[in-house]
Amino acid sequence: MKPSMLQLAQKVTSTRNAYGDYTTSITTDLKCHFREITQQVTDDSSEAIQSDAQAWFEPDSGIDRKDIIYIHGLYYIIQKVTKARKLSSPNVQFIKCELIKYGAIS
Repeated sequence: MKPSMLQLAQKVTSTRNAYGDYTTSITTDLKCHFREITQQVTDDSSEAIQSDAQAWFEPDSGIDRKDIIYIHGLYYIIQKVTKARKLSSPNVQFIKCELIKYGAIS
């Protein structure tokens, strides 16, 4: 069952200014399904981490690990990406992401 994508998140692309600070350069609106669900997950290096939230995105959203997402006034970094497929189909139905709270970007 595919989650309803009723919320908007922004994918944030940041750059560094002359002082070395990160600044927001581009944001892209993406439909998503967002929940503040904390759980322990394993990242790509088999290290256990605590995620702060989960978000589900459309398969063509362009979301990937280490992307920064802004939603509900907070920044999150994507720690883990899972592509959901039906057993009988190679097509991706949706993308599930484990999110960790991220520091502020000006």
